[in-house]
Amino acid sequence: MTYRIAQLWAISYKIICCLMLALGMVLPASAQYFSKMRIKEKDFCDTIPIEFRGGRIIIPVEIEGRTHQFIFDTGCSVGLVFTDRAVTLKKKFGISLINDAANHVRLRDVKRIPEMHIGHLTVRNYRVVLTPKQSMVNTEYDCQQIVGCIGSDLISKHRAVKIDTEKGFMVITDRHGAFDGEEGFRIPFKEDVRVPYLQVATRADKQRWCMFDTGSPNFLDVRSKDITDADTLDTAIGSITAGIYGKTDEERVMMIRLDSLCIGGCVFRQVTTNLQSANDFVLGSAVLKYGSMVIDYNKHQMIFSPYHYDNGVMVANTFRDFVMMPRGDDNFYVTLVWSKSRSYALGVRLGDRLTHIDGIDVSGNPCAYMNLAPGNHLITFTSTQGEVKEIPIER
Repeated sequence: MTYRIAQLWAISYKIICCLMLALGMVLPASAQYFSKMRIKEKDFCDTIPIEFRGGRIIIPVEIEGRTHQFIFDTGCSVGLVFTDRAVTLKKKFGISLINDAANHVRLRDVKRIPEMHIGHLTVRNYRVVLTPKQSMVNTEYDCQQIVGCIGSDLISKHRAVKIDTEKGFMVITDRHGAFDGEEGFRIPFKEDVRVPYLQVATRADKQRWCMFDTGSPNFLDVRSKDITDADTLDTAIGSITAGIYGKTDEERVMMIRLDSLCIGGCVFRQVTTNLQSANDFVLGSAVLKYGSMVIDYNKHQMIFSPYHYDNGVMVANTFRDFVMMPRGDDNFYVTLVWSKSRSYALGVRLGDRLTHIDGIDVSGNPCAYMNLAPGNHLITFTSTQGEVKEIPIER
C-alpha cells in the first residue's frame, strides 16, 4: 500500500531498484462482517509501540499466546492474513470482494480470529480474508515474517487513532474528544466502507477526494487523467504496480513532479509521483515521515501535525531506477526501468532476471534479495537473450 507504486519493501540504492506491490482494498459483501468484531474494553486510551519499516506501520499482535507482526493498513476495510500456518482461523462467515492495487477483483472467503490482543486491548471475532498462497505479497511477507494486516475496521465506529512514527507509537481510543487539544492542520474526511478519504489539491487543480492508505508506502499515487499541472521527469514502458492477484499490464508510465500539494491547509512541496491508468488517487504512509496523523472517526476529522514546518513541508522524494517483481518461479524480474536512469544506461532492461548477488546464486531464493544487508553489492542480471549484466548497488 512512494513514487507509487505500491511497494511492500523499500531498499535504498545509489543505483536504485525495488519491488513494488500493494495490498489493495477489501470490500465486504455486507456490513454484517463488521458488526460482530468487538473490542472488549470500554473508555480506553491505549498506547501501542510501532515500527515504521519500509514505509509500513508494523504493530505487535498477540494471538494464542504468540506475538506476531501485522501491518496497520487503513486502505483495507477488514483484516488480511498472508498465511494460515501462523494463526488459527475459524470457519468462514461469508465471502468478500477484494479489489487489489492492480484493479483485479476476486471473491474470497471471510474468516475470523476469535481473539487477539493489540496493546492492552482485547479484540474478538476479528474478520480476516486469507490471501492466495501464490500471492506476490506472500513472497515478501514470508521473508519478513509479517503475518497479515489489521484494517481500518479496528478504528472505525466512533474510535480514533494517532500515529507518530518519529516517536514510534500509536494511540487508539474510544473517548470522544480525546484529541481536541492536538495542534496541527485539521482536515475533514469521509469514509467509504470504513476507509478514510480526505481532500487534496495541486497548485492549479480543484479539491478532490483521496484515500488515506497506510498500507501504501508511497507518498502519492495518481491516475493519468487526474493531474494537469506537473513537470514530466521521465517515462518508461512496463508494469509498476502489483496486487495480491498479479501485476498490471505493461503500459506507458510517466514520472512527474508536483510543485505543491495542499492537504487541509498544509502545503507539501516538490512531490514526485507517477501517472498510470491503474492508480487511484491515494495518499500513502510516506506522509507520516513528515508529521503525526490523527484519524478521528467520532468527528470525521484528521489532524496532521508536521514535525518541522517552514512555509510548507519539503518532500523532494525520488524514484528508484527500476522495478522488480517475483514470478511463480520465485525469481525476480525487471518489470520497468526508467529511461533516463543510470541503471538503464548500464544496460538494465525490461524482463531481465536477477540471478546473483555478490557472486552468490540467488535463483529461486527471494529472501536473499529481500533481506539484503546494508552496504555495497554487485547484482547480476540475465536478459531474455542470455546476456549477463553486472550492476553495482548501494543499500
